[in-house]
Amino acid sequence: MTKPLAVLIAAALMIVGGGTLWYYGWFGRHSHVLILPGTVEIQEVRLGSKHGGRVKEVRVREGDRVRAGDVLVVFETPELDAQNEQLKARLAAAQAELDKAETGARQEEKDEARAAVDAADARWQKVQKGWREEEKRAAKNELDAAEADLVHARAEFARIEKLLQNSPGAVTKADFDAAKANRDRALNRWLLSQSRYDMLMNGNRPEDIAEAAAELARAKARLALVLAGTRAEDKALARAQVAEVRARLEENEAQRREATVRSPSAAVVEVLSVRPGDLVPPNAPVARILADDDLWVKVFVPETELGRVHVGQKVEVTVDSFPGRKYAGVIEQIANASEFTPRNVQSADERRHQVFAVKVRVDNSSGVFKSGMAAEVLLPLARAPA
Repeated sequence: MTKPLAVLIAAALMIVGGGTLWYYGWFGRHSHVLILPGTVEIQEVRLGSKHGGRVKEVRVREGDRVRAGDVLVVFETPELDAQNEQLKARLAAAQAELDKAETGARQEEKDEARAAVDAADARWQKVQKGWREEEKRAAKNELDAAEADLVHARAEFARIEKLLQNSPGAVTKADFDAAKANRDRALNRWLLSQSRYDMLMNGNRPEDIAEAAAELARAKARLALVLAGTRAEDKALARAQVAEVRARLEENEAQRREATVRSPSAAVVEVLSVRPGDLVPPNAPVARILADDDLWVKVFVPETELGRVHVGQKVEVTVDSFPGRKYAGVIEQIANASEFTPRNVQSADERRHQVFAVKVRVDNSSGVFKSGMAAEVLLPLARAPA
């Protein structure tokens, strides 16, 4: 082999090797592992209250680590607390009305209604039968006595009147007046006794009988109403009133819960923008937290290697702050649209400039990863499908 030919072969090998090294170096590829630089990103959550108001307490500081459900900020709620007590009282009253409607009349009320029916029935029978025979006989005796008194009073008056006419000195004018008054009183007593006797003999008036019958019917209707219980419509109305008050109470309690701002998950308090006494409008953010359970590393995979990457693929992640340590991760998402794409991709070599964003989920239970931290993802390349 001549020297010029050997020089040419050596130069060709150097060119090919250099190109290969440049190719793998540009992509960070070593053997079957693709090393991709990326950035740690953490989901930011802005917390606030739909109710707002005056800040009562601030229980955390910026930089504090909190757990799910920890209280961050508490608002004052005097009006809502008063409404809550009112609604609880109204709910108790509405529930009592519903229980009363469901239970129906008490036994004492039923007994009272039955007794009212018995009393009305007895009165109706009484007015139907009229006066008792004993009462009629007593009235007849009173009439006879009054008649006897009247006969005597008339006779006495006639005697006094005759004496006054025939023998003026035998009686005085006062004796005459007294006899006349006794006669008139006896007549009136007789007329009264006659009226009473006629009333007892004729019995009760038709109007009294009709009134007693109406009272009996009303008492029976009242008893039937008590025994039938509450109408279905009234029960439905009572249930609706209970449901309405309970819903308003739930609404009030939801508003009161809004007065306490809690962390939805384990996180770090990044920004705390209120202090006790501050007035905060509704829906205004009062704190910004970084959620520990929503952290990922964002890297970009060249289009030429995309066929070897798939969702669910396990990877390893490293950070400069802890050299030599590797953290497990998994590919959670691969973007559907490319980035940094040239206007016209005309050759296979230029397609390496076309990349797709990949989201790698990592476990941050140790608290190593911080938002914005640089990281590298070691991605074992899967065999491309045939």
